[in-house]
Amino acid sequence: MANARFGGFTKMGFSYHDQAEVTATATVFACTADSTNATESANFPNNGNVQSVELSIDSISSAASINMYLCRDAAGDIPLTPGQTSGATQTIQVGATTAADGGVIFLVDADVNFHTGHSVADTVYVVLKTDTGTCTANIRVNWRA
Repeated sequence: MANARFGGFTKMGFSYHDQAEVTATATVFACTADSTNATESANFPNNGNVQSVELSIDSISSAASINMYLCRDAAGDIPLTPGQTSGATQTIQVGATTAADGGVIFLVDADVNFHTGHSVADTVYVVLKTDTGTCTANIRVNWRA
């Protein structure tokens, strides 16, 4: 039986991808533990709930918004969240001190379960593309398990 004290969740954390080069072409980025660039990051759980996806963005060049969806596979063919509905595209919030840096947050709240033959253990994939131009993003997939 699930731990009722935590609403069924007993662990929280984030999986990470460092320095993703985001362009106007959809690109798939693997998010998992990264002991070099985000020592607090952890492997993606086999069964959990994705709370949100955060992008810390720098080197913005003409990009105004980012489209995102989560998927099970490195090809980006098996989606876990919609990529064409409300919330799948967010406007980049530029920084208070420079328009070249900023961020985006996607609220997700979706259960994700490992599926042999369709998923890679410890990893979730984030597909990103800009409306135009480019930027560099550090990706944090926040989850509970």
